[in-house]
Amino acid sequence: MAKIYDLIVIGGGPAGYVAAIRAQQLGLSTLVIEKEHLGGTCLNVGCIPTKTLFQSAEVADTVKESAEYGIDSTLTRVDYKTVIERKNAVVKQLVSGVGYLLKKNKAEVIMGDAKILSNRQVKDLKSGIIYDTKHILIATGSSNAVPPLKGLDGKNVIDSTELLGLTVQPKSMVVIGGGVIGCEFASILNSLGTKISVIEMMPKLLGNMDQSLADAVAKDFASSGIDVELSSKVLRVEDADGKKKVVFEKNGKEAYKEAEYVLVSTGRKANSAGLGLETLGMELVKGFIKVDDHMKTNIPGIYAAGDITGQGMLAHTAFEGGTVAVENIAGGNRTLDLKAVPKVVFVSNEVASVGMTEDEAKEAGYEVISGVFSLAGNGKSLAMGKNKGFVKIVSEKKDHMILGMHMQGPTASELITVGTQLIASEMMLEDVECCIYPHPAVAESIREACLATLGRAIHA
Repeated sequence: MAKIYDLIVIGGGPAGYVAAIRAQQLGLSTLVIEKEHLGGTCLNVGCIPTKTLFQSAEVADTVKESAEYGIDSTLTRVDYKTVIERKNAVVKQLVSGVGYLLKKNKAEVIMGDAKILSNRQVKDLKSGIIYDTKHILIATGSSNAVPPLKGLDGKNVIDSTELLGLTVQPKSMVVIGGGVIGCEFASILNSLGTKISVIEMMPKLLGNMDQSLADAVAKDFASSGIDVELSSKVLRVEDADGKKKVVFEKNGKEAYKEAEYVLVSTGRKANSAGLGLETLGMELVKGFIKVDDHMKTNIPGIYAAGDITGQGMLAHTAFEGGTVAVENIAGGNRTLDLKAVPKVVFVSNEVASVGMTEDEAKEAGYEVISGVFSLAGNGKSLAMGKNKGFVKIVSEKKDHMILGMHMQGPTASELITVGTQLIASEMMLEDVECCIYPHPAVAESIREACLATLGRAIHA
């Protein structure tokens, strides 16, 4: 008699591998079918390689600024080949680590191409084998979306995956799209010496992040030599004297930017093609699988988690979504709560956000009060020479419940966790006020911003 798995997970990225490990911990026999590589986009061509390059960029910036700290040092060159080799080594180590964790937890893994035949059967198109299962979790992630623009199929027009594969540093680059991915690569390459221009269709950078953060990043980009064109619609990409010309429309007039490379960074699309979802009658929204807060699809026994659902499009959201799905499969009653999902942008002066922006809070019907504390008044930031930043708190006026926290500054990627906890725990401004924060520490700025929201900041 053929083996019947308790769960088949399609996709070995953040949602999939975490779900498989948790399933095995709960006693569910689990098979993972991965099409390309364990770790998914995040480990291979997303979060991890990008942040490894970001670390090299930080070192370059530190060397450039060393004289300000009384250290005599000069950045003479960037060995880009070594930068990439280090990135590849980090990726390799973490991907092999995922394989080890799956093996340690006794989850079976095959490198195959899954097609769902029913809510009880999955076929591997590579081997032709049909696997029986009680439940299915779809965690196939997302990939780069390409807009319908003329000239994007030409030489030196690349997406983020192709950029991470380059072994020679581009001399110049036009980035189409000023979202998180576009801004991160713009900042990283600029620090390493590439001449950067960013063209964004919207009137602000960073999509739906708080306006204060978008304005701060735009200001930093301008001061660091990155050319930013907002409210600019790209029309086409052309070849021009050995370079690429990006033609765009701004204020009703055509203009252009030229560079050696063009990076297309205009969002992500769902990896839902080829799974057989249409035949199954799966409910989709623009290619993404619709799920409820238990991660259930409209088909009994089939769940989905991660980017394929369009929820958050972040690795840490995928981790949680995969866990919620599996715990429900095992008989639990978990829901995915998205009110406190942190977002981080790894630019030269990190920005991070969690909860509602001020505009979102007002649109949701809250009477809002907000407070801002500048890092210019923070002792640790001044000592670090990193005092260009702030913490902004968005709060409900009546009960002082914290709705959002938005930050720019050193270690923002770490400190946003404090805001996540405050919002997830539905804490009030006074709850922060009664806590003693360490001094000197950048974290003190969070407490000061809460005090500023109450109208009684001490160091401002």
